[in-house]
Amino acid sequence: MKKIYLARHATTHYPKQNQQDRDRPLTEKGLNEASWLSKKMSDVSPSIIITSSAVRAMETSAVIKKTLDRGIELKSFPELYLAAPQIIYKTLIELSDQHTTIVLVGHNPGLSQFLFDISGPNSENTALQRIYGGLPPAGYGILKSTSTVWADLTKENTELEHIYFPGE
Repeated sequence: MKKIYLARHATTHYPKQNQQDRDRPLTEKGLNEASWLSKKMSDVSPSIIITSSAVRAMETSAVIKKTLDRGIELKSFPELYLAAPQIIYKTLIELSDQHTTIVLVGHNPGLSQFLFDISGPNSENTALQRIYGGLPPAGYGILKSTSTVWADLTKENTELEHIYFPGE
């Protein structure tokens, strides 16, 4: 069985003049959201945190890693920056099968669309309905798949268990 915690990065600053979108850091609110997110995941035992290479995603991931730090690997994937659902899927199916539980930190709209696309027929209806508006900053979803290998991850063997929004 595979378990995936898909989180959107926390709130970030608006870009400064001549600042690249990829380089925007978290705001104070974003740091608080990332802290909430890490505490909400405190009982999660991932073997790896995979993240977009954007500063805001890396900062969110670092807060999560600090809270969960049980020798968890943190790996940045530049292709996850503003990734379409197909790129997120490709990243997941190429993971080593030694990883059974992972955290992935990324961006909307691709992250929310991926959650919706991969959620099979046994998914929690309320959770699916919440995805329509998109994950807010620091929101996350929990996916559970009966697949034992990442390459076999499909809508038919994956269900959305729950969606969390900051403060819940």
